[in-house]
Amino acid sequence: MNSEKRKKKNEERIQGSSAHCLWTMASRLVLCASLLAFCAAVPAFAQNRRLEAKLEEQRVFPGNPVYLNVIFFGEQEDVEKPDIPQMDGLQIKYVGPSSRISVVNGKVTQSISHNFLIIPLKEGVYEIGPFKADVRGEMFVAAPVTLIVSSGGQPSSARTSRSGPSPQPSAPVPSGPDTSNRRSYESDRIFLTMDVPKNRVYVGEIMPLTIKLLGTGVSIKDIEYPTYQHDGFSAGDFPEPDKGREMFRGMDYNTLVFSQDIAAVNEGDYTLGPAKLNCTMLVRREAPRRSSGFGRSIFDDDFFSSSLRGYQEYPIQLSSEALKITVLPLPIEGRPEDFLGAVGDFSFDVKADGNKVKLGDPVTFRMTIGGRGNLDTVAAPEIQESLDLKVYKPQVSKKGNTKIYEQVVIPKSEGMKEISGVSFSFFDPKTGRYKTLTRGPFTIEVLPRPAGEGPAKMISAPTPDLMGQVTYQDEKLGRDLIFIKEGPARLVPSGKSVYNGWPFWLFQLFPLSVLILAYLTHREKEKIRLDKKYARFTRAPRKATRGINRAKALIGKKDPLGFYDAVYRTLQGYIGDKFNLSKGAVTGQVIEDVLKPAGYSDAQMADLKHVFEACEMARYASLIPDAQKESEVLNSLRKAIDILERGKGKRG
Repeated sequence: MNSEKRKKKNEERIQGSSAHCLWTMASRLVLCASLLAFCAAVPAFAQNRRLEAKLEEQRVFPGNPVYLNVIFFGEQEDVEKPDIPQMDGLQIKYVGPSSRISVVNGKVTQSISHNFLIIPLKEGVYEIGPFKADVRGEMFVAAPVTLIVSSGGQPSSARTSRSGPSPQPSAPVPSGPDTSNRRSYESDRIFLTMDVPKNRVYVGEIMPLTIKLLGTGVSIKDIEYPTYQHDGFSAGDFPEPDKGREMFRGMDYNTLVFSQDIAAVNEGDYTLGPAKLNCTMLVRREAPRRSSGFGRSIFDDDFFSSSLRGYQEYPIQLSSEALKITVLPLPIEGRPEDFLGAVGDFSFDVKADGNKVKLGDPVTFRMTIGGRGNLDTVAAPEIQESLDLKVYKPQVSKKGNTKIYEQVVIPKSEGMKEISGVSFSFFDPKTGRYKTLTRGPFTIEVLPRPAGEGPAKMISAPTPDLMGQVTYQDEKLGRDLIFIKEGPARLVPSGKSVYNGWPFWLFQLFPLSVLILAYLTHREKEKIRLDKKYARFTRAPRKATRGINRAKALIGKKDPLGFYDAVYRTLQGYIGDKFNLSKGAVTGQVIEDVLKPAGYSDAQMADLKHVFEACEMARYASLIPDAQKESEVLNSLRKAIDILERGKGKRG
């Protein structure tokens, strides 16, 4: 009995000991697991803090933008933007920060990146950095990065696809907003050339000059007309440039060609240019990246960003190479006596309006000079006056590359059989020699005037009318003398006369009114002809009305680009004419530069800005035809022009 009790107690003791052992082992296992989990978690959150700098590309073309990312790993708070000084040859602009958190195999990584946009302006090797960041009193340093800018070879990535198509240019402009903040810009992607066919010309010779803007893979706007130094040469205004495409050094470029003729004025050695052209380059921004920890965020999609906000504007100035030109004097040897300074390659034709006239009747000679050359140096050929021939001064007109002289002569003798020939001498710069062209003599038959035909006619100098027709005013001889009367004329009895009534005197005011109206009309035409600024100001409303009608016709035609181009050109032309600015100088910034000093308020300029922004949106973004929106833009244009035309609200 006692043995059984002892046996039972031993079994209970063994079971209790086993349970205790199992409990102890389980506790130890839980403790080990906790320690292991803690040890695994510590490196997950105890990330190594460091600062790194990375270039998106290490080798780029001039003008090809590249992003620089300065990244701090380990924290996202209290990490200030590192300061990067501007460097000669580079344009550096801070874009903004972006943060990132990721979990890979249980490891948590967090970082913040400060992003910079770098635009290389010229070739070279640039060392950017080192970079420093103060994080909670602790200084972190990242090694510098090297950027190679070269026009030769192939960059590591063709990033030119960032830029959209080149927009249409505005037209012309020595005047415009302040361009002192523009940077001189050099790149194989966009550049300016100036060219002439030869570098040795003669005094008075006309030479074509071409300034060409070439661009590929870049977007530009607000293109102004080029300017250049041209001492020793005369030059007029540029006409509208020609757009095209051409292959240059194995690459396909969009081109904008400015052409004009220049004429050498004085002999000597001169420098043409360099030509300079101001424009604005558009560079697509890199949007800050927002990450959810599971890759790229849906909000990074271009659908959620405005097309205009996606571009950064950079005012730049392009320059061409200068040209050395030698202007030679006209040779003395072989110069004809009747040479009057004409330089070029001309044709000469002379025609008379008849070869059989009555004594004292006029004969008109039409002398036409045409060809390639400087018509400003062409003077009228001379018809020799004699005892038998009266010669009047010629009347001149110009049509294109042709100059026409019309000269009236009057035979004074019945025995006259011919009129001597007419010669025209000029210097041909192609051959370097003088040439003389002679036409005539001209056969003429002078008939006697019948006795009963009345007095001979004296012809005044012909004057061409607005249609180019020449008319002659007759003067009859013998009407300037009134003989003394030997007796009184027939007497009229006194009484009520017509001139005693008020209708007679009222009628006398009519010719005076016509005379005053004619005088005012003539003075207005002369002012418009002589004062270009006033002429542009006067014609601005009519031109704007025509532009508005053109834009109105495009509403609902499913051509939004054509509509906004018509609106842009109308507003640009109206402001340019109204304030005497060149078309290419009229931009959104000019609205504030010109209108604000004139006393217009921001509210009154809002419609103008709205129209400009809508037009720029149409240029750089794909638009869906929207007749309602187009009507709203057109109404804003009408309202803005109406405010400017009435000149109301100068005090806002």
